Parts: sequence; C-alpha cells; structure tokens
Amino acid sequence: MTSNILTGSSLAAFDSSQSTQPQPVLTQLRQFILQQLPQAPRLTGAASKLNMSCRTLQRALQQADTSFRELVSQCRHQLAQQYLQDASLSLQQIAYQLGFEEQSSFQKAFKCWQGCSPGAFRQRRHPAASRRSYLSGLNQPGLQVNYGIN
Repeated sequence: MTSNILTGSSLAAFDSSQSTQPQPVLTQLRQFILQQLPQAPRLTGAASKLNMSCRTLQRALQQADTSFRELVSQCRHQLAQQYLQDASLSLQQIAYQLGFEEQSSFQKAFKCWQGCSPGAFRQRRHPAASRRSYLSGLNQPGLQVNYGIN
C-alpha cells in the first residue's frame, strides 16, 4: 500500500479540525507533515518547503511553544483517530500510513496518546462496526470449524 489514505479534501478537513494557531507557519507545517506521511517528515525538508532556514523554523516553533517532533506526533495522533473510525483498515495498515515501521510501535504511541490501545479505542467509538467485522470474519471458509463424527 503505497498511496496515502488522506486525500486532498480530507487533508483540508483534517487541517481545519486542528486548533487554529495564529501563526500560518504552523498550518503550513502541518500540511507538509501530512503530505510526507507515511515517510518520516524531516525538519530540513519542511524548512526548505517553507523557504526558510532550519534555524528560523526552529525559532518559529519555539515561539509557538512547540517543536517539530511534537507537531509530527500531533498529526499522527489526529490521523490515527480518523483512520480508526474506518473498520476496513487494519491496525497494520494504519501503522504504516502513519509512518510507523511496526504495528507494535504504533500501538505503544497510541496508548501514550489516548491511554488505551487502538483496538479498544476503535471498539469504544464504533462497537457495532467492530462486532460486525468480527462476525463477518467468522463466516469466512478458512475460519469454519468442522466437527467430525467418529
């Protein structure tokens, strides 16, 4: 899966759902981060995209009382919440789209962000959908149990 799940329209919706910052640099920076995922966004790439030096970007982030790493984490957290609403996406697919190399790394980060596992978060948000996807899996031929008669 090489395409980014976040489309242009959902990118705008995601960005508008963020708490609006007075600095347009933060908005542009969030857009850059979202466009880079699943590849790891780099500060040097962001500074280049915003036509400023790395140091100038770091000062702007410091004035906004944040860091590049924190913004990447915030973007990943918000996207994770969005992606978990789609029951058709596996946790492994979500982890990949967020730029995590392993599903376990995503689960650990999500637990730090939310205080619960991604699966528990998904189940709390959409209990009926989780149950439906589980039950539909039971009807697959590979999961049927056949009891033989001796």
